[in-house]
Amino acid sequence: MKISKEDFAQKLTEIFPEKAAALKQHYEEYGELLGHVFFSDEINVPLFAMLMERESGDEISKYCVFIEEMWRDGADDVVNIVNVTIVERLSDDETVWEHFGKNISDDFITYINEDWLIANKLMMCSIKRLEFNGRRRGGDYE
Repeated sequence: MKISKEDFAQKLTEIFPEKAAALKQHYEEYGELLGHVFFSDEINVPLFAMLMERESGDEISKYCVFIEEMWRDGADDVVNIVNVTIVERLSDDETVWEHFGKNISDDFITYINEDWLIANKLMMCSIKRLEFNGRRRGGDYE
């Protein structure tokens, strides 16, 4: 069974406990989980900034592992969040995009290069294919 966006939002707060207040506030403001809004605020904003600065380390790795888990194990609406909200935004800047590619698995890179970029070729025609880095699967959260 595929994992829902609500379950992924909860899991994000387990990996990053400081995001629990943001999730609570999101539910108070919207009355439901608006996945594209929540995950953009809580993944894209911090990850984009770290990748822009070419930072490396555990925090970037945790985000990337989480994104891959959403893509691999998520329900269709979760995969849509990954594609439209997360990956598309990270592809907006060449430095961020290249650094993101260095932090994800070859499986995810294959999906991005062979499926995502091709399916969106008109809109994404200027986006550079990611280079393989020899990682078979995403890491873990430790």
